[in-house]
Amino acid sequence: MNRSRFSERHTYWFVVLMEVMVILVYLLAGTVAHFMKLSNLGLYGIANLALTILAVLIITVMRAWKVIGFRPADKPKDLLYYIVPFLPLAINLIPGVEVSSLLGLAEVIAITLMVGFVEEAFFRGLMLNALKRRGLWRAAIVTSILFGLTHAMNVIAGKSVAEDMAQIFYAMAIGFAYAALVLKKGVIWPLVLAHFLIDFTNFIQKPGFTFPPFGTCS
Repeated sequence: MNRSRFSERHTYWFVVLMEVMVILVYLLAGTVAHFMKLSNLGLYGIANLALTILAVLIITVMRAWKVIGFRPADKPKDLLYYIVPFLPLAINLIPGVEVSSLLGLAEVIAITLMVGFVEEAFFRGLMLNALKRRGLWRAAIVTSILFGLTHAMNVIAGKSVAEDMAQIFYAMAIGFAYAALVLKKGVIWPLVLAHFLIDFTNFIQKPGFTFPPFGTCS
């Protein structure tokens, strides 16, 4: 079977496979973290390191880096559309930042960067690109729903059901907006950067108002 064409011939199975892969990796990472008595940050680190490796392998085998949006914008002015996703950074930084150590800061940077790459690569990259052949609206809606529902795993990290439900709907809204941007302009890497920076500032800010992170299990 030509693996590079699997997503075209079996679009929905491909999307299901990608979603199941993300969920299974998080469940396995949660099991490892539990027995090794790791913190939630350790759980995120294990899960997203594994998913980063998987995403890189899948995209490379499919030769899909440019196809899913890791390429320059067609026109420099197209990047202006991506200003809006960066706006929550200003809100997150209002209370100020709090860094306990350089090592801790490095860990947070590494983990949130992986989260940003993994979630954009899978949901707004591989899944969205496969589904858009079935219709742009369907692609945006399905991927945003899957992105939101994947956050149900935050219960593993100790969040209450109420908090988790709020983040699920928030993630769905963000997922739809991000999908619309990728479908309109075909570039994904600015969203990876925005995703990373929002999650990162959420981790290091002092107590105060913040936009919820939209990394899975954040």
